[in-house]
Amino acid sequence: MWKILCLLNVLCACGSFQQISNDLKKVQYQYVVEKWLNDVDSDLSHFNSLAAHLTWKLSTDPDEKTLWQARQLGKARNRWKNKVCESTIRTDWTTPEQRRKIYLMCRGPKFGDQMVLEYLEVLGKLSEEYNSEVCLEGRPVKVNESAPNFPEEGDCLYGEPDLERIMKRTDLDPEQLKWIWLNWHDSVGPRVKVPFRVAVEYQNLAARSNGYDDIGAVWREELETPDLEKFVFDLYEEIQPLYVMLHAVVRHKLYQKYGPSHIDPKGPIPVHLLGNMWGQDWVSLLELFSVSSANINLNEKLQNKNLTVKDMVLEAEDFYTSLRLPEMTDKFWKFSIFEENENTTLCHGTAADLYSRDDFRMLMCGKVNMEDFYIIHHEMGHIEYYMAYQEQPAVFQDGTTTAFHESIGDAVMHGVMTPQHLHRLSLLTDNQLIDNNTELYLLFYQALSKIPEIPFSLIIDKYRWEIFRDNVPYDKWNEYYWHLNKKYRGIVPPENRSGRYFDAGAKFHIPDNTPYIRYFLSSILQVQIFKSLCELTLYGSVASSYEDSDLPLHKCDIYGSKNAGKKLLAMMEKGSSIPWPEALSIISETPQISTKPFLEYYKPIYTWLKKYIESNDVYVGW
Repeated sequence: MWKILCLLNVLCACGSFQQISNDLKKVQYQYVVEKWLNDVDSDLSHFNSLAAHLTWKLSTDPDEKTLWQARQLGKARNRWKNKVCESTIRTDWTTPEQRRKIYLMCRGPKFGDQMVLEYLEVLGKLSEEYNSEVCLEGRPVKVNESAPNFPEEGDCLYGEPDLERIMKRTDLDPEQLKWIWLNWHDSVGPRVKVPFRVAVEYQNLAARSNGYDDIGAVWREELETPDLEKFVFDLYEEIQPLYVMLHAVVRHKLYQKYGPSHIDPKGPIPVHLLGNMWGQDWVSLLELFSVSSANINLNEKLQNKNLTVKDMVLEAEDFYTSLRLPEMTDKFWKFSIFEENENTTLCHGTAADLYSRDDFRMLMCGKVNMEDFYIIHHEMGHIEYYMAYQEQPAVFQDGTTTAFHESIGDAVMHGVMTPQHLHRLSLLTDNQLIDNNTELYLLFYQALSKIPEIPFSLIIDKYRWEIFRDNVPYDKWNEYYWHLNKKYRGIVPPENRSGRYFDAGAKFHIPDNTPYIRYFLSSILQVQIFKSLCELTLYGSVASSYEDSDLPLHKCDIYGSKNAGKKLLAMMEKGSSIPWPEALSIISETPQISTKPFLEYYKPIYTWLKKYIESNDVYVGW
């Protein structure tokens, strides 16, 4: 009796009986919600596994039965999601973790049963058109007869990888490059334009059904950044001067090579002369720079080692395991496809999580060259992320944002591209290791590969956001695309392009319906993460006092750093259970994305470009 009275006195001292009753009800409610969420998570895990296996089959050995199964699964999953998200939940009585689970599960567009089937059919049509062969028409006006293995009229080739690889060649005449570019864009763009418009209509309807203005708002929400559009353009303003200077020097080099008939020394650059189908990667132009006299040809060095593509995958695995990250699984080696075969329908580098604990795969049509060496490291970064968060509930088995997922492999690749590691791989000689020209050569390799991607990744989604908002008339889609290219990139098409074309649709991510602003953010994040990995390697911790390290960031060798790998793993293990500022704080001890590490990394390039522009009186801008 006295014990009960004492207990009542304690309870009364803590608050009213009503408050105690509400607290008990809240705890009970959270318990019930947790049980419900566990059941939901089990269903989600099952859906994820089924979808991943069907997607892999469609990418490697497609047939009509698998396509039908994938669409039926999409319909069933959509119906399940709608039912789950229509459940009435008192969010004020749930825990923060429960609220995040519900938020992640239920955000996004809301499709009806019939609409989702029609939408999936349209996506299938887009994929089919993009991945179809293009049979070349006409002939280039002028041909470099000494250039071997150039395709003939009537040859049927794929955009990726066949035509894309041709566009990297520097031994071709501008008219040959123009011919390849026009054949690809004239063929695929118009074929995907109508289904793309239908896909936009379906997505906007589904987005508005769940309270969004349009599908662009859905895409931006995934990155959990208030006013994302302003945020990314503000970031770009900090990087733009570096890009504009690089653009000016590249234009000057191209003018020296091709002359005034092809290059306006004060104007935008024709896209087909930039060594890439979309003008987003200029590394093929490295030979135009004096630093190429360092006599380093990394592609030749790789090929002279008699490596296979699988050997390159093993080298990438070695780097990750040197950081004490997990090695690839037995199923990875059993099921991955590293080189093109007769069944492969998708050649765009892909990492796959099959959601069965030890089943992670890579798909690519690889060759022994530096670009595919990079792709391997990039895709393996995704797989390391998959493995890291596999202990999380299914709803949290994702990156904290897609931008982070795209950043891991690229951050590691910055470590691969240090002189020390390339020497370790026998891609640099002892003399080249200590040669200052080598350092500049490797930095230019990185700069020409990475910097042009930044404005490209910015406009690809700016372009779609405006289409989603219905701010661009259908017959002006192509005109608006090239307006953005000229404004932000200083790039124009090889010839005037009418409204019947859809040149943006000749880029994989447009028909694939993949948001692209993640790559813009990744371009900045990857260097920020690499800087943290560098500091962890050198000092064992991350702190602002290390900002002015005597060791230049681009020379920081993180290979074998247990401290760096431990922090990276700690961030990746969280999956999407925490917002990205918290995840970033784990690895860099700051919740803010910053361009400072990026600009620090490329400071020697900035200095070189500035000196070159002044010495050669190069016009900057367009």
